[in-house]
Amino acid sequence: MRHTEGDLRKLLTEQGRERAHGPSVHLDAIVKRGHRTRRIRRAVTAGAAVAFAVIAVGPVSGLLTGPSGVVETMVAQRPVDSARVDPGPKLPETFPVVLGANKFDLSLIHSQRFETEGVARTVTFTPSSFFTGYKVVCDDPRAWVVISHQLKGGESGGAIGRCDGSVGGHHDRLSAPSNWLKRPQSLQVWVFPADAPVREVAKAVTGCKPILESKGCDERAQSSALGSPEVRERLTAEVGEQPGEWAVGIYDRPAAEPVPNGEPPKDAEPSKDADGDDPPLVEGKIN
Repeated sequence: MRHTEGDLRKLLTEQGRERAHGPSVHLDAIVKRGHRTRRIRRAVTAGAAVAFAVIAVGPVSGLLTGPSGVVETMVAQRPVDSARVDPGPKLPETFPVVLGANKFDLSLIHSQRFETEGVARTVTFTPSSFFTGYKVVCDDPRAWVVISHQLKGGESGGAIGRCDGSVGGHHDRLSAPSNWLKRPQSLQVWVFPADAPVREVAKAVTGCKPILESKGCDERAQSSALGSPEVRERLTAEVGEQPGEWAVGIYDRPAAEPVPNGEPPKDAEPSKDADGDDPPLVEGKIN
């Protein structure tokens, strides 16, 4: 076993004192003293380490497995509403409908919330009349929204625009498919970030041609281009799924008695316009 320089100096000093006052000390005795000194130091060091470990570990063990401590009491007494959850964008409870001279409100019957945007979402619901409405609200009111659903002739209709533009719509007896009340229905919704490269993608895919009073590839022309599945597919690939809160609401009249031929109840029929014809469609076509 090795000895430190301090151990040897101490032993040699003691040896010198013994030589002056008594018989000489042999080397074996010196080595034995060195061993004894090291054992004492080890015992002292080990005892100090154990004491430190007890002090350090004791409170932690009590917190994890022992009786309730101060920390646990503080957590238990924390108010229930101390951590509030953001409900996200709020949907209105009703959806106003105007069909000629007939005005009425639809009630919220179904809603879904999403925390990401940039990808298509399918919303399924069970309508109770031919006048089912829909509306999308977003955390960012400038986000782009595309809503698509099936029309009576089998083509796709819906709405496109910025989220703050009250993006939504509703069916009527002329636009809803004949099987509208016979089974669950669905619509598809795309929400893209406000800064999504709609203009660049529209120019690359469709040329982003002006429509009506549009000037160049302005927002009206971009909205029209978003009606193209190719534009939406390219934009989805460019943007990808990313955080963004939004919600979609489905609105309808209270559920009525089942009607075998799929016609709405008499009190749900819209009034005729001034010429005696049915009011015009409120849905636009989407490719």
